[in-house]
Amino acid sequence: MSVLDITSFLGLAALLWYWLDAIRCKEIARAAGKHASQQAEAQFLDDTVELTKLRLRRDAQGRLVWYREYRFEFSRDGAYRIRGALAMLGQRVVRLELGP
Repeated sequence: MSVLDITSFLGLAALLWYWLDAIRCKEIARAAGKHASQQAEAQFLDDTVELTKLRLRRDAQGRLVWYREYRFEFSRDGAYRIRGALAMLGQRVVRLELGP
């Protein structure tokens, strides 16, 4: 195996890891948004969250992890959409906001 083969394999492995991590984080964010909407006696709309920000940040242990911000919509009366937002550091929800 050449250096190019090894580099290509490592790059592909890194992309696969990021993709799987992104899917897992989106599912965690969706579940957190849905749970928060239910706790507020509101309907979680479209059953999805939207990634709005992606950065690298350090967690409490000093490790570099992905910081992601998502937004979602919910409705209390079925007539108006209200925006909610949440932030994740790694695979942990660190902030969750429901609109007015």
